[in-house]
Amino acid sequence: MTERCGPMVRLIAWVQEAKAGLRREGGQTLLEYALIIGFIGIGTIAAMIALGPAIGDAFQSVTGVIEEYMPL
Repeated sequence: MTERCGPMVRLIAWVQEAKAGLRREGGQTLLEYALIIGFIGIGTIAAMIALGPAIGDAFQSVTGVIEEYMPL
């Protein structure tokens, strides 16, 4: 129908379709995924801060063993 109509009718149809697109729940889902990713990121950073010293000590001990058997 809009192929035979003038440009103003096509513009109005396009605006109505755009409004309908804004009412969809796709944006809500995107926001939920963004929040989940944010919470995972915060949890990962907290775990790194909490476990950082223990991981550093483990690397130091492995480095000490390697240097003991393979001195530079």
